[in-house]
Amino acid sequence: MVDLERFFDRIHHDRLINRMKLQISDKRILRLTGMVLKIWDHGRWFGEGNEGSAQGSPLSPLLSNVVLDELDKELE
Repeated sequence: MVDLERFFDRIHHDRLINRMKLQISDKRILRLTGMVLKIWDHGRWFGEGNEGSAQGSPLSPLLSNVVLDELDKELE
């Protein structure tokens, strides 16, 4: 069983960006994604750490799919 509690709090920024680099060559998109990862969420500023993503942001579904794709492959 996989526990996804606090999933968005534990997304590792560098790992996510590196995973995206495999499919996206436009550095502007990757930089913008990095900036979105460091936004304010529910009173917490993610800019100081290297983990976490705002839950409910417009990019949340896309970013979680990138992260969960790796998990899906591991579970297969």
